[in-house]
Amino acid sequence: MDKLKNLLQNFNGEIYDLCYEILEISEDQATAFEYVCKNLIELPENRTIQIAEYFSKDELEEFESLYEDTVKGLLNANIKKCNYGVIEVKDFYRSLWEIYCTMFSTQKEKAYAFYCTVRSKSIPYQYMGKPIAMSNEQFQELTVQNKGIIDKIKTIGRSGYSQRTERASLLLNCINEVKDFESKVVVLAHALSILGPRIGLPNEHQVVDLLMHQIDKKIEELEAEKSLQEQEDQETKSEVE
Repeated sequence: MDKLKNLLQNFNGEIYDLCYEILEISEDQATAFEYVCKNLIELPENRTIQIAEYFSKDELEEFESLYEDTVKGLLNANIKKCNYGVIEVKDFYRSLWEIYCTMFSTQKEKAYAFYCTVRSKSIPYQYMGKPIAMSNEQFQELTVQNKGIIDKIKTIGRSGYSQRTERASLLLNCINEVKDFESKVVVLAHALSILGPRIGLPNEHQVVDLLMHQIDKKIEELEAEKSLQEQEDQETKSEVE
């Protein structure tokens, strides 16, 4: 393990080549895989150990085209299994590596899966607890039940508070008013959509929500313009008659 630690702290080269070399020199690939996923947080400052080039540019692009989506799917599935208690947290990396070894046959394929995992934002893996899933009907019902709190959050979004801590503290006050856990989840889901970009929590779902809001607003403006135009046309017609 000392050799692997020294390599991570001093390697000079591409991470995908590093992953291949680690598999080549490791007697226990599963343990090496776990160690690297947990400890390769940033590139080293001292680059004294040169890594050989195992992947050409064309080869890397080919692997990305063939395997990237597959690796992402396997990683996400393993995360969900762990979160839902299907596999134990301590077995997360070993379970994932066993899946890779089953799905991929060559050393380069495994090294590429290794590389995709290391660069994923989900790694190092953190157990967050079992997530809650609910039907649309239950979500809508709890939304109606907590409309007053959600309206308060909308007010926060329209407020003049400029600091994230100000908006976040007001949001926390609103969340603390909610009694049961399921309702807290629904209220927080609305809060992320309403306040996310303003308190530094942007993601693709919030971008979609924002775009949909803008589209709805534009439709309302167009309908208002159309209604006003129809009214003006009717008044013009009346004057002519």
